[in-house]
Amino acid sequence: MCKFCKKHAKEHGKWYLNPEGYTEELFYKLTLLDRILGRQPRKVRNALKSSDSSWYPLQLSKQMDLVDWASKPSFIGSLIRKLGNYMALRTHSGQVVPLEDALKIVDLSHDHVVYPCMCKRIFGGQDEYKCLNFAPLTEVNRKAPRRWKEKRLSPEEAKEKLEEFSEKGYVHAVFWWCEMPQAVCICNCDTKYCTALRPKTWYDIENVYRKAEYVAEVDGDNCISCGNCVVRCPYGAISLGVDDRAIIDPTICFGCGQCRGVCEQNAIKLVDRNTHLIAKKIW
Repeated sequence: MCKFCKKHAKEHGKWYLNPEGYTEELFYKLTLLDRILGRQPRKVRNALKSSDSSWYPLQLSKQMDLVDWASKPSFIGSLIRKLGNYMALRTHSGQVVPLEDALKIVDLSHDHVVYPCMCKRIFGGQDEYKCLNFAPLTEVNRKAPRRWKEKRLSPEEAKEKLEEFSEKGYVHAVFWWCEMPQAVCICNCDTKYCTALRPKTWYDIENVYRKAEYVAEVDGDNCISCGNCVVRCPYGAISLGVDDRAIIDPTICFGCGQCRGVCEQNAIKLVDRNTHLIAKKIW
């Protein structure tokens, strides 16, 4: 079990499966300073800003410019990476989850809506409603004057959407808000647009987009060397070996499970990252 699950999962196994993370009590919890100053809790203050569909993409672009400083040599780059990992746990970052865990999150949450993907907007992609949000964040969003346009879904419709996104090859990731285990959305990421993935893969700011609690493994005896999984993997973790059987690099694998969906032989499975000899410390 990773250190975050040890701290926040309690008896539920994973931090994002803890029902407490979907409650209004945690979202609206006031600190002593909030009470003294007579202000709303930080989660609500930040949510009202992010709900501004004009302000938030601009702010996100500025954050990406700051992250690029992590490429600088020596002290500056190292400082930005450390600061980024620290801030990621206290702002809005996420962790990859396979489809089956994403469906469990729908059962734990309520008031499901999809918003347009802001990452695709920033990088010039076509608008697509694939950011699945839920209460309490959705409730705050509706109070913003320039709020995001939403499409409401029933729990059954939300699950159907997740399955549809999975078939397209989108990677599911649950995102927390200001602190774990407060979960507020499932992003269904097209990796070429994902602004959370960029600081992770380019600059090793791992907490902004943590790998799943799983890692994929291939049963070589059942592999027929079709190569579908190689094409499907959004992270380049799979290749064909000397015998043309699929090989998964556990140091690269994110544990998203997308490769399983295109394996006609069911030769790929997800195993617990925390017990994997190589991947257990790679997040």
